[in-house]
Amino acid sequence: MRSAIFAAAFATTALAANTARAAKCMSDSQAQHVADNFRTLIADYSDDLADKTMTTDFTDYSAGVNTLINSGCTGPQDLNGPTFSSLEEFKAGQGSQPAIPFEQLNIWHTCDTVIIRWRSEGPGQEPEPVTGNIVIEATPNKPRKAKSEPWLIQTVYSEFNSGAWLVNLGVFEPTCPAPPPPGVKRSIGI
Repeated sequence: MRSAIFAAAFATTALAANTARAAKCMSDSQAQHVADNFRTLIADYSDDLADKTMTTDFTDYSAGVNTLINSGCTGPQDLNGPTFSSLEEFKAGQGSQPAIPFEQLNIWHTCDTVIIRWRSEGPGQEPEPVTGNIVIEATPNKPRKAKSEPWLIQTVYSEFNSGAWLVNLGVFEPTCPAPPPPGVKRSIGI
C-alpha cells in the first residue's frame, strides 16, 4: 500500500514538474519565430525590430565576425572575445551594414535555445556562398509581457566560413593551385 501511495505521489510530482517545465519551454512555432526574427535582423535590419526582439544585455560571440572586422588580420577585435557586448553595440554594428542574404537551412531547439544552420549567397554575397551555424539563447519576455514576442534573443554564438566572406569582400584573394587530376583528393597539408 505504501509503495502504491509513493508511486502515485511520485507520478503526480513528476507530471507537475513536466507541466511546469513545458510552460517555460518554447514551442516549435515560438522557436521558428525567434529564428525568423534573427534572420530579419541580418537580412532586413531595423532598430525597431532589434528593440522588440533582443534583451538590453544582448551579447554576440563570433570569431567569424571578429575575423571580418579585423579583415583577416590580428586585432583590433579579440578573435575569441564578444563581438557585441550590448544591444546598443549590436544596433550600431548591424545598423551600419548592408542587407545580407540569409536563408535558414535547418532549425532545432531546446527549451530556451534555437540552433540555425544557414546559408548566404546571391547578390551581396558573391562569388562564394557562405554557410554557418548560430546558437541563440533566448529568455522569456516576462518584463515586457509582450504576446507578440514571448521570447527575446539574449546571447548569440555564431560561426561561418569567414574565409569565403573575406573573398567576397575582396579582402582575400586565393592563390589556388591547379585542380588535382580526376579521382585524386587534395590534402590540406597539415
